[in-house]
Amino acid sequence: MKIIMVAQDFKVYKPNKQLGQVTLPKDSATVIRPGTFVGLDGSKEAIEADATTAAIAYTEDGAAAGETTVSVYEKNDVFFQGTADRAYAATDLNNEVDIVINTGVQEIDLDASSTDVLKVMPAQPDRESNQVGSEERVIVKINKFLFDD
Repeated sequence: MKIIMVAQDFKVYKPNKQLGQVTLPKDSATVIRPGTFVGLDGSKEAIEADATTAAIAYTEDGAAAGETTVSVYEKNDVFFQGTADRAYAATDLNNEVDIVINTGVQEIDLDASSTDVLKVMPAQPDRESNQVGSEERVIVKINKFLFDD
């Protein structure tokens, strides 16, 4: 068996032990990469989230072209680790921020914020995250969850 490693824009940092998933419909031509946040388009089908997405959920597995559904986490008590669009500063902690797409990759937009879909969270003391001066390993939580009322 050959194992193929796929780079993910975001990784689960602090999971809830009960990570159930639900499926969302998607257009068969749409590709959703593993480890990305998704939103819904005007037809209520899943798409990869961008700076204009108002509410999001996370897919660990993604979905290829030809598939008509994508699995996402059904709960919002998960922290994620991702890359920011600029170096992290201590003043970024607890800020509500957006997603930005840089060269096809979802990143945390620490500066401009219009949809506030993510919130910057504190790192675990034993982990090398939220390092001042680094864009990598910034911890966030979904602030505007797709399944909130």
